[in-house]
Amino acid sequence: MAKKKKQQQSKHISAPYPHFRYYRKNHHPALIVGEQPIDEYRYRKVMHSDKDGRHLNEKVEPNPNKKDKRPMYIAKRVRHDKKSNFEDRPLPWKYKK
Repeated sequence: MAKKKKQQQSKHISAPYPHFRYYRKNHHPALIVGEQPIDEYRYRKVMHSDKDGRHLNEKVEPNPNKKDKRPMYIAKRVRHDKKSNFEDRPLPWKYKK
């Protein structure tokens, strides 16, 4: 019951795709690229490493986060998770395709 109240109070602000939001599970930003049919976002991981395991990541220059001087990398693999695992507000960063 408490979970339903929290979901009703939670107001996800919609934003055009792609956009960045914080992913609550690992406390890192994620690039939201779309939606799944059942209240889920499709996203790509954001990191500072040029590799994710053995896979090469896409380098984003300049870094959309002006406070961070290190280069940003985005994983190529698209994942999905519930919208409740992401922050309600999108980050003000812009992603250049």
